[in-house]
Amino acid sequence: MESIHLVTELLHFVIPYLRKQVQLIKGAPEQVRSLHSELQFIEKSLKQYESYDRIFMEDNTVQEWLIQIRSLVPETKGIFNTYKTAKHVQNQRTWPNRWLNAVPHVLELRDIGKRVKKMKKKIEEINSYKNKYCLESQVAKPKRNSEWLERQRREVEEENVEGFEVAIQQVTSMLLTKALTREVVSIVGTTGSGKTTLAKKIYRTMSKQFEHPAWAFVPSIYSMRDLLLDILKDLMPIGEETLKLDDVRLAQKLRNFLQGKKYLVVIDGVEETQLWETLRKEKVFPNENHGSRLLLTTRSTRVASLAGSSRDHVHKMDPLDETSRWTLLKKLVFKDGRCYPELEHLGKQIATKCDGLPLAIVSLASLLDRDKRYGQWVDIISNVSWYLNQQDSPPCFGILDLTYYTTIPEHLRKCLLYLGAYPSGSEILARQVINLWVAEELVKDEGGSKAEEIAWRYLEDLFSLSLIEVVRKRSDGGIRKFRIHEIWRMFCVLKSERTGFLQIHTKFVSHSSNKTPWRLSIHHELRCILSNNQDYLPDICTLLCFHDRDSHDSKGSKLDFYRSPCLTVLDVGSTRVSKVDENIKRSCLLKYLKLNHPSLNRLPRTLFSLPNLQTLDIKNTCVMFPYLPSGIWGMQNLRHLLLPPYTMLPKRSDQSRKCLWHLQTLSTITPDGNTAALIFHSRFPSLIKLSLNSQEMENTKRCLERLYKLGCLQKLKIINRAVFPVPRTFPTSLVKVSLVKTDLAADDVMRMLEYLDHLQVLKLLKRSIRGPELEMKPNSFPQLRFLFMEEILVKTWRMDDGAMGILEELTITRCHELESLPKQLRHLHNLRHVKVNSPSHGLRRELEQLNVQQCEVQIHF
Repeated sequence: MESIHLVTELLHFVIPYLRKQVQLIKGAPEQVRSLHSELQFIEKSLKQYESYDRIFMEDNTVQEWLIQIRSLVPETKGIFNTYKTAKHVQNQRTWPNRWLNAVPHVLELRDIGKRVKKMKKKIEEINSYKNKYCLESQVAKPKRNSEWLERQRREVEEENVEGFEVAIQQVTSMLLTKALTREVVSIVGTTGSGKTTLAKKIYRTMSKQFEHPAWAFVPSIYSMRDLLLDILKDLMPIGEETLKLDDVRLAQKLRNFLQGKKYLVVIDGVEETQLWETLRKEKVFPNENHGSRLLLTTRSTRVASLAGSSRDHVHKMDPLDETSRWTLLKKLVFKDGRCYPELEHLGKQIATKCDGLPLAIVSLASLLDRDKRYGQWVDIISNVSWYLNQQDSPPCFGILDLTYYTTIPEHLRKCLLYLGAYPSGSEILARQVINLWVAEELVKDEGGSKAEEIAWRYLEDLFSLSLIEVVRKRSDGGIRKFRIHEIWRMFCVLKSERTGFLQIHTKFVSHSSNKTPWRLSIHHELRCILSNNQDYLPDICTLLCFHDRDSHDSKGSKLDFYRSPCLTVLDVGSTRVSKVDENIKRSCLLKYLKLNHPSLNRLPRTLFSLPNLQTLDIKNTCVMFPYLPSGIWGMQNLRHLLLPPYTMLPKRSDQSRKCLWHLQTLSTITPDGNTAALIFHSRFPSLIKLSLNSQEMENTKRCLERLYKLGCLQKLKIINRAVFPVPRTFPTSLVKVSLVKTDLAADDVMRMLEYLDHLQVLKLLKRSIRGPELEMKPNSFPQLRFLFMEEILVKTWRMDDGAMGILEELTITRCHELESLPKQLRHLHNLRHVKVNSPSHGLRRELEQLNVQQCEVQIHF
């Protein structure tokens, strides 16, 4: 009886427990969907409050609510992603394996159900605190604070900044040309570069040379009426009747006043093209032959271009040099300009770290002025980025924050923040950033445009706003590598960590380690993160690693994906990776994977079955694939495939008619008969860029014969010896062709390429062509803008009339057999740059006498 009683008591507790577990398991899918819906509302709420960031808050309770609700987003997404992963893994199993793994799968669903309930409770608690302690009226509109920040910005700009002597001379000479027509000169630079200071210095010295000078400042939130009134107030007395006029009549009044007069109008802070378009449409500034001038300051190169400022009338602000940085800092910290001897070397280091921006120097000067002890300055050197970004050290961060919300369009903001993931001073590869933005869904396909096309436009927009600087251009003039201005990089780091967008781990400090990171950028050894049992690894979605060259990661890291099933982006950079585990198949959400170290010589075949992978970059590894695994035909979302040399595409079964519909980049593959068949049967209908590593000339020829099937192909690169087919088979969509070590007959190359209607860039590199003569027929290469020739085995180059009619740039390197240039080059009106490296003796004599109008000729012997 006692045993029966014991069993009864046990069942009394066990049955409700089991019933509860079953409810958790059965309700998991619905609970996850409910949580996902709530996540969407959370993100919309954050977006609504985002424009009222910490600097615009009057009450700390609102700010605390925002911080807490933001901290839930990564974990919530982690739960949702864990559920998707578990569901995918179970569905991929065979029926016997599903039965064998039924218990672990059920237990995983139960745990997900628990996490969902716990998360929903957290959300309810935080929202209850908001309803209890926060009122909507406590969120201050940013108007008052933004006006204060505008004044601060102008005060910073008007500081007695040193080092502008050369810039003053350059801009003054632009304004004082002999042209009688009205001309527009633009000063372009990033926030805090000293544009206003330079403009004011010029205005003070030049205003007396014009009958009617006027200065107007454009605030972040402006009205056309206020701008026109500001200009009029400098030109004439303003009465009550004038104040009652609307925009159109004010514009007419200003235009009538300026007609027939020589005027100088400075408009400081023109950041929107719409502002200038309105002024031009209303014909506010008469264009007469009186020598009038307009001087604009702007962050946007597009504004300068729209305003009609030619290249000769645009001044780009350069960072202050080392001497000017230190002189300015001394003047601000030590009123007499004399620094204590023991602080001088520290002060110079601090000035250097300000990246030559007056705004950063002025911001730090007030901090240095408070405490002139040696130890305090040493501490500041170690934490310059932290000090420049603190809320209580205005105006630096506040001004950048104001610029972020008022000048940078909303669709660019997260793209800019993402650049904060890169270490200080990094030269960022543009193509890599584009693919990362797409994988992170910061940019999406829109209408008929691919996400990558839109992302390239976004990058150009960041450049036009002076937020990034171009380090190296592509052969077609686009951005290849760039660098984010240091003060903006520091802003992005703090802004990202404050909003939960991104976190940074360095060798010295792990920022915001008390929060669950969603995106994590590691600036030291990856194994330092993987070796520690970090609680946040299961929820992390993005992991970027920038290997520290000073570290010694000799053993390499093993990538075990079991602990991070929610990864969507993984870029381990140059980190030494010894092994990639088979359980990578669990990372079904992975969209971007880059493994770049040559120590990696093997990859699991399961990698080539990830359904969502968009970018796979393993080109610098030593992985040997005679043929890629056939599972690649199931990777229907693949967009960019970058492979190591000597890799061939897998054969498809006769039953498989799958295409890689979205594949845009295929580099570098070794062509064989199978490759030709795949091209012929249109297995890559969206391919834009193709790179071929020729090993057998006949196979390469077969492949080239079928290229006409690639109707979207724009960029083609052929490496190693090849033979061109007799008929013209290249698609007319080609924009760029590169030939490397191909040893092709010059006549064959010309015959195949000369009448491609869209060809803009041609690279003939490293013994790519040979023959006694390179002949370009009449009107051939009608759209060619850039021609590069390196080590070609050609003695004579002939051009007929009309060939390469719009060529802009010509580069010739180590072409020692080439004795002369075609005379027709002298008559190409668009030719702007000719660069010749290591010419032959005959070509050298000719170049010394070369005179091409409006063309810069660089010769390196």
